[in-house]
Amino acid sequence: MTDLRRIVTEKRGIILPLGLAVLANVLLFVVVLFPLGRQVASAHAEARLQQEQLKTAKDDFERAKRTVSGKDQAGKALQKFYQDVLPASASIARGLTFTRLSQLAQQANVRLEHGTNVVSHEKGSSLSKLTTTYTLSGEYPDVRRFIYSLETTPEFIVLENVGLTTSTSQQVQGLGMTLNVATYFRGGEAGE
Repeated sequence: MTDLRRIVTEKRGIILPLGLAVLANVLLFVVVLFPLGRQVASAHAEARLQQEQLKTAKDDFERAKRTVSGKDQAGKALQKFYQDVLPASASIARGLTFTRLSQLAQQANVRLEHGTNVVSHEKGSSLSKLTTTYTLSGEYPDVRRFIYSLETTPEFIVLENVGLTTSTSQQVQGLGMTLNVATYFRGGEAGE
């Protein structure tokens, strides 16, 4: 221990500045570098979080663009459907329904006996609905063929209800049927 005191006393000019330098380095690390290191780590974590949020925002933006694009395409397809497929008035819809059902009945060897039409306006829409009730008769395979042809016709005719009845026709023995078919047309008023 005496040797250590002697060395410290003799080399005080070197040891004291060296001790002060070590103390200054430790103090610099504790006061400056350690907090800066924590700030850098915090900044890296914040940057990662911001990049994830940016990626999420970009993904949301792309989904929104696709939604808008899909909505525009659906709107165009709906307008095309209204213009190209749906009849323009009740009289055109009646003619289309009667003509097409007559053709299908003739092809299937089914007899259309009589029909009635009801026009109604769909609330909140620019469309009106033509519902037609037909009574027809024929043999079972012919009636099946007629219904299949009606359901697969390219015209926009919806088979809403099928009811079996006894055949009222004296000329045709077999199955009697009442069907409700509907189509829509562009027209704001039910009386068009």
